[in-house]
Formats: sequence, structure tokens, C-alpha cells
Amino acid sequence: MNLYTELIAIDIGTSFIKLVSIDHGPGKQGYIVKNLAMHELPAGLIGGDFTNPFISDMPVFREILAGMIRKVKHSRQGYVIGLPDRWVKLHLNHMQLTENERKSPEFLSWRLEKNLPIPEGMRVMVDFQILCNVVGEAPDTYQVLAAAVKSDIIDILSRITTDLEMEVMAFDTSSLGIFNLFEEVYPEKIAEQIVVNLHVGHETTVIKAYSNGTLLYERVIEVAGEEFAKIISEIDAVNLENAMRAKETEKFFPVTREDIQMLVGRRQRIDRIFGNWLRELNVTFRFFQEKFKVSRLPTIFMTGGSTLFSGLDNFLSEYFETNCFLFNPLNEIPLAKKIDAKMLAKGPAFAACVGLLAK
Repeated sequence: MNLYTELIAIDIGTSFIKLVSIDHGPGKQGYIVKNLAMHELPAGLIGGDFTNPFISDMPVFREILAGMIRKVKHSRQGYVIGLPDRWVKLHLNHMQLTENERKSPEFLSWRLEKNLPIPEGMRVMVDFQILCNVVGEAPDTYQVLAAAVKSDIIDILSRITTDLEMEVMAFDTSSLGIFNLFEEVYPEKIAEQIVVNLHVGHETTVIKAYSNGTLLYERVIEVAGEEFAKIISEIDAVNLENAMRAKETEKFFPVTREDIQMLVGRRQRIDRIFGNWLRELNVTFRFFQEKFKVSRLPTIFMTGGSTLFSGLDNFLSEYFETNCFLFNPLNEIPLAKKIDAKMLAKGPAFAACVGLLAK
């Protein structure tokens, strides 16, 4: 596994900020996790979408970020910061490009900005990656992945990080790096086949399908961990904070035979909590199968803090009749020094953050 050791990764989510940095192990054998931290954010501090991203209280956000970086055990070359998926608009383009055009990032950024579905008058920053030649079209036709983010939110984050004397090397979209990690760990699973990343966070579920190492399809579903907690809050007549805690401890999916009998009696409750999410997943996957002429769903690897329900991987494997499993990068990194078992178990929640360090 090839990871940056000179950078610190910070993943900004809507419920947590996560931070990861690593060192090479002795004799450059394996890695040592030098910094691994997550800080819960006040409700409503980070939110919005591509057209209206926001940080509702700048001083509070600045103080939380400052507190996290104060605990970093040693200095690094700089930081790479992952942005919430909802803030970033991804778009796959087929473009005819001359050799000179491919070598001119300024021209390509300008051209992509003109082609992207962006509201008139909205200032954006555009990054891109030329993926591959498009089979069946002119030889100079390429598939280009473009990512756009509203300039205002980058300006705000840049002011805060500059004030904190943080040298930011890059802003990135959080979940794209997850595939780079997966590709390093399971090269045999991605060779000439499609794989799907199901990333379930606090506010959104992000589905990304990859074929031969490049992004094929993406959809963001506005249902995830927060929605599960809201429904529990309504059913149990408790506040949202208590519902969030209950969500983390209650059993919803069977792990043993005994669980099956116990959960049958709670079927209505479970369906009310997860039914809409499962229906959205089902619609998404069926559309994906029809669009790309896939008879059977490919392997699904799950990441994100809201995938940590016991038994969810087996349940979804049966529900969608495919191989579905939890991807914990902290288990897959060849560690020269072990880390705390409780933090290790939260590895799927750190997947996007660790992914920012993937080369």
C-alpha cells in the first residue's frame, strides 16, 4: 500500500471532522498511525449542498479545527482537506482533445467550467482528471472527470487555514480516495470488472461504481445516519441526541440464528427506520443494472460511519443477492505498530480520511 507520510489528512463531514497521519514503520516496513482523531460537530455547523455550502459559525469551526491540529504530534509538509460530497459536483464528460489541449490544464478547466451544469453567475473552482480514451468514438475522444466546488466556501476555508498557519496542499472530494485504497488492497477485485462503493455517512449515502479503475457512475441519496436517528426519535419520543446514541447500540440486523427470531417481532420498527433507505438503494441499483446492462450486481464494499450496524453486510448481501462487505482500511494497512482496538473498529468511518493519503 502506497500512502503519503508527509501529509496530514482532514476529512470535513457534517457530523464529525476526522484527522489521520501516518509514518513509515522501522526500516520503512509497514506504517505507524501517528495521528488518528475524530471530533463530533455541533448539529447544523456544516451543511448545505453544491449551490449553498455553509459553515454556520466560523469561530466555533475554527476553534474545533485549531484544537485538532494542536494535538498533532509532529509537523508535516502540509494538509490535504476532504470536503463533504454534497459540496462537490462531479461530472463525467466525453471530450475531443488535441495533444496540446491535454497538456493545457488552464484551457481544460475553462472549457469544463463552460460545459458543466452550473447556475449562471456562480463562481466555481474546477479540477479534472483525464481518465481514458472512449471506446467506439473518435481516437481523440477522452472521458474526463470534472469536479466543481463553489469558490466562496474554498475562500472561507482558505482564510481559516491560513489564520491557523496550516499549509493546505489540496482540497479534495472526500469519498473518491476510498477507491484508491480499495484498489491497492484488492487489485484482483477490480481487474476488468465493476465494483461499487456504498459510502453511508451522516446526511447522505453516496454510491460510486468503478470500472477498470475509473468512475463509471455516481448517485447521492439524501438518506443516511441522521435520518435513521430522526425516525428513532419519533418512534421512541426521545430527543435526537438520545436517538443517535440508541442507533449505535440497538441491534437491527441478525448476526446469529437467535437474532432472527428476536428481530421478526420488531420488523415493523426496522422497516420504518430503514425502509426508505433500502427502497432508494434498490431503485438506484436497478437503474444502474439497466443503464449498464449488468445482469447481476457487482461486489459492493461499504464504508462510512453509518455502515457499522452489526450484521448489515450479511443482510445487504442477501437483500441484493451479491457480495457485500465492510471495508476497514485500518485493518488492511500493514501496521508496524498496533492501534487502539476501539479506534480500529471505527476504520470504515475513517475510510474517506485515509483515502486522502492514497497516492
